Amino acid sequence: MTLQQLRDLVAVITHGGYRSAARALTRSQAGLTKSVAKLEREHEIVLFDRGGLGASLTGDGEQFARYAQAVLLEADRAEQWLQAPRRGRAASVSLGVSIEPSLKLVPSVLEDYRRVLPDVTIRMTHGVSSELIAGVRENRLELAVSRLPADLHAIDLKIEALYESEPVVAARKGHPLARAASLSELGGCDWIVVGDPSQPGANDASIRELFDEHSLGRPRIAAVTDSLFGAVATLVASDCLARLPRTVLDHPLVAGQLVALQLREAPGQYPVALLRKASRPLTREAQTLAAMLTSYARVARGLSQPLGQQRSRLRR
Repeated sequence: MTLQQLRDLVAVITHGGYRSAARALTRSQAGLTKSVAKLEREHEIVLFDRGGLGASLTGDGEQFARYAQAVLLEADRAEQWLQAPRRGRAASVSLGVSIEPSLKLVPSVLEDYRRVLPDVTIRMTHGVSSELIAGVRENRLELAVSRLPADLHAIDLKIEALYESEPVVAARKGHPLARAASLSELGGCDWIVVGDPSQPGANDASIRELFDEHSLGRPRIAAVTDSLFGAVATLVASDCLARLPRTVLDHPLVAGQLVALQLREAPGQYPVALLRKASRPLTREAQTLAAMLTSYARVARGLSQPLGQQRSRLRR
């Protein structure tokens, strides 16, 4: 297997077929076809279904394509590093962040990190846990601070638990059911899920953990979004409900617009953790950021105060 074969494969996927890929790359279509066919033959795998409507990825092809794209991304980064001037090379850290740590933990650490390493840029990606973990595994992210899924198979990851997050059921101020005392009173409500839009909202962990534990039927899902802003905007303008971290309701941009329902069946806490790929060495810059995130969370736990109400005074 060669990098050129991987580039040919990704080009066919990106451009929607051999003919378009060949035109974009100014390569012969026959050459691209032979390159991908050789890759399939050498490894006894079928990557494309070749029907009358063109080439579409098989199940194996979809899985392999993610690895191919990750390999090419790292190869391009390595080439850029080699070609950059030795002096003045811009350093950066790629960090993935889910909802709650993006509101308090990371902003609290960022100021002190900038004081220690003022020339380093943090390239921050916001997303749901599944997307961030995939980003770490595919080498698109060096670090991720995210909710730790209960069913995560983490043999290829290094994980450090940071703190426990407290979720609440949130509704707009003045919601007709703002004084509800039990989940059973909310069965007729529509729900907003902050999660992976490609997955059924009723199967999201925030819904399963909340309703299945109390043997209640799954609620109606009005929308699934990976945008916290989109979820908050929808909640404020409707009678929908959502399970959100309590820190969202305390944030200055949201405070006073949403309320937490005081339910007997309080949602259980869940761990927020720092994740990285076990086989990928961290740069000095990424090591420093990981150490500061871990130290800040440890100090916050020790003082038993919500993250963000303290000023981080961490050093390398």
